[in-house]
Amino acid sequence: MQSQDIKWPVKRREIHDTYFDSRVWNDFEFRDDDIVIGTWGKSVTTWMQQIIGQLVFNGQEDVPVSDLSPWLDMVVPPLEPMLQGLKAQTHRRFIKTHLPLDALVFSPKAK
Repeated sequence: MQSQDIKWPVKRREIHDTYFDSRVWNDFEFRDDDIVIGTWGKSVTTWMQQIIGQLVFNGQEDVPVSDLSPWLDMVVPPLEPMLQGLKAQTHRRFIKTHLPLDALVFSPKAK
């Protein structure tokens, strides 16, 4: 099966409330090796970030996962500094979200 034959998920709604702002994904610039960690809140997200961080950094100790893997669609902290921080990362990026799939922009670049 070719990539052009795959029916990719499509964003169907926006969620903008006290915690989430799905609009941030609309203009997010994905890289070819980005990892999106998509889990529901309180369902092992931090653990998953830690596992991915250990894989990305080859088991290095004291990886600052909370600094390196932001919750992109959370309404706090301010968006621009977070996006600039992500853009400046030279390693494989891993970004978390708690949004359902139909509120995310899907990119075949991301894993």
